[in-house]
Amino acid sequence: MIPNNSFHLISLGCPKNRVDSEKILSVMSSAGFVYVEDIASADVMLINTCAFIEQAVEESIDTILDCREENKKAFLVVAGCLPLRYRKSLKKALPEVHLFLTPDQIENLPKELHRLLSREKSASKASQKRRIPKSDQEAEAVSSTRILTTSGYAYLKIAEGCSRSCRYCTIPSIRGSLHSFDPDALAKEAAYLSAQGAPELVLVAQDLTGYGFDRGEKSGLSRLIKKLGVIENIKWIRLMYLHPDTIPSGLPKLIQESDKVLPYLDIPIQHISSTVLRAMGRPWKGDRIRKLIDRLRKEIPGLVLRTTLMVGYPSEGEKEFRQLRDFVGTTEIERVGVFTYSPEEETSAFELGDPIPAEVKEARAAEISSIHARFEEKRNRARIGKIENALIEGVSTETEFLLQGRTWDQAPEIDGILYITAGNAEADRIHKVRITDFCGSDLFGEIA
Repeated sequence: MIPNNSFHLISLGCPKNRVDSEKILSVMSSAGFVYVEDIASADVMLINTCAFIEQAVEESIDTILDCREENKKAFLVVAGCLPLRYRKSLKKALPEVHLFLTPDQIENLPKELHRLLSREKSASKASQKRRIPKSDQEAEAVSSTRILTTSGYAYLKIAEGCSRSCRYCTIPSIRGSLHSFDPDALAKEAAYLSAQGAPELVLVAQDLTGYGFDRGEKSGLSRLIKKLGVIENIKWIRLMYLHPDTIPSGLPKLIQESDKVLPYLDIPIQHISSTVLRAMGRPWKGDRIRKLIDRLRKEIPGLVLRTTLMVGYPSEGEKEFRQLRDFVGTTEIERVGVFTYSPEEETSAFELGDPIPAEVKEARAAEISSIHARFEEKRNRARIGKIENALIEGVSTETEFLLQGRTWDQAPEIDGILYITAGNAEADRIHKVRITDFCGSDLFGEIA
């Protein structure tokens, strides 16, 4: 089988994977490959996989097999976390895959495709017809610039890996220990993304607050934010995945003094029970988390918090779950994501087993979501009639008769959508919008 010059890419998993997918799009396009929407007509199929938990692994494998079924002749490349996590066993488990690609190999992808292509008898003839790098020097010149797949915003991955010791997490074994990217290179990338029409920059990493620690910098994140804040066309800077243990003491003041850094913080706390947190390998007790939230609300006017909670961890009994349930009911965090515990083989928590039945875990997750939904409804109802800043992204994906966007407190892809029912607005711009209604996490409004 010979890879040709058309390709299709599927990106699974988190925003950090999205960044890698955008780099893949860029290096492939720079090397003369042409992206096609129809997977059945692609000569090369690329799947950028997630393997964080068992569910993600299953989704990745199902996608690979479905793609092979849909296109039996294409050259199949599997990238991302799946090759990182199962690098030793994948070739035997998935013989239908021709190439496994780890994130550090992205820039060499066209060169590797050319190498594999040259094994075929028709390599010489094929290479004359296709714009594929023909030397090491040309391959090195392939641009690492990203091709944006988002509208109105862009993710900026500021670090890779994690050096924390959470007992349930596979990230260190998959992505390695924390590696912070060069701040000057990040500023250059941010300026490029802004020039491509992204007024919102969403900072992501496995451990955002750890940025710079591996470089001996205690205030690396704050200094990076200040460096990004001077880029003219960036209007919003959003911070995602802040570990509660090392939030910079100067961050609240930085947010107050900046007209770009949004008072929106994503701080995954996982649980509130000290017993569960200790068993998870999280360094804090529940009371310290409560004090952190209280302090941040006092120091950052109008703060909107997002957090992630895990239910069903082996040490979570009825008492510990009630503590979490009561916390969600009384603390009233604006954005809450909840998921059930999944035992993963590469983690130290795997030895604890999975003693809580799946139906109990699902019921607990549903109860937490229900409690939060009631607060969300109350909060959204109180917003009706108010005028808020919103980033308009363009025509709605649901209907051509509406525009869509997001209010400043709606993070991309996870916090709902703002639908514009009246008025005209320019895409990729921030406008004043009067909120008129809501449905769940989605809002409706008119250009004010």
